Amino acid sequence: MAAAPRRLGATFAAGRGTTGLIPYLTAGYPSLEASLEMMRGFDRPGVRAIEVGIPFSDPIADGPEIQRAAEWALRSRVGASETLALVAGLRRVSQLPVVVMTYANPILRHGIAAFAEAAREAGVDGILISDLPPDESPEVWAALDRAGLDTVVLVAPTSDAARLPMLVARASGFVYCLARTGVTGSGGGDATGLEERVAAVRALTALPVVIGFGIAGPSAAHALKGVADAVVVGAAFMRAVTVDPARGAVHRVQTLAGELLEALS
Repeated sequence: MAAAPRRLGATFAAGRGTTGLIPYLTAGYPSLEASLEMMRGFDRPGVRAIEVGIPFSDPIADGPEIQRAAEWALRSRVGASETLALVAGLRRVSQLPVVVMTYANPILRHGIAAFAEAAREAGVDGILISDLPPDESPEVWAALDRAGLDTVVLVAPTSDAARLPMLVARASGFVYCLARTGVTGSGGGDATGLEERVAAVRALTALPVVIGFGIAGPSAAHALKGVADAVVVGAAFMRAVTVDPARGAVHRVQTLAGELLEALS
């Protein structure tokens, strides 16, 4: 395994004992310029990292809010290269860690080694591949390791206890526990056993544990204060954009970020 990149390790170490925020946004929604402005505004105390999604045509793990965002961005021809360029733009003004969320297809289309190196050069800290289990396609994981990128692994309510050690062993940067079954966004799915699942992960690793899926707003984030090292909020930010993509989207996103940080403080 590659050594953990400095930015992710440092931000979680600095926030040890507290629960931080990881905002998610889809690159290019409503525009690349707005995405960069949102990302710059996230660089504030309490934000551990940013998760940036590469727009994809078949986002099976995502609910309607992020699906709409991806469709919008794809119509503007935003893909893997544009997403990495967005991160590079942030790096000119901020050292806030960035995890790129993607599906396997954009990486394969880009070329595995080429994608990993381009991500490293852009200043990406970690990669989350939603539809690629850690025991499949070893060449992908090896390329990410060679580039010195963290590999964030999902632990779901349906993850078999026998697989948990393998999942955790593959993870670096942090372990991402899904709060419930189903897709991103609010409502539905099975949310039982979350604290037990977090405890099982903590028994296997000293890595930070992050919780996401279905954290619809400040009250849901507050309920996880002290349970996780950070919470990921995505669909709520995309809903804030969708209110009116042409006007006020950045302001609404930053207002929501402030409310979430207050709930976690």
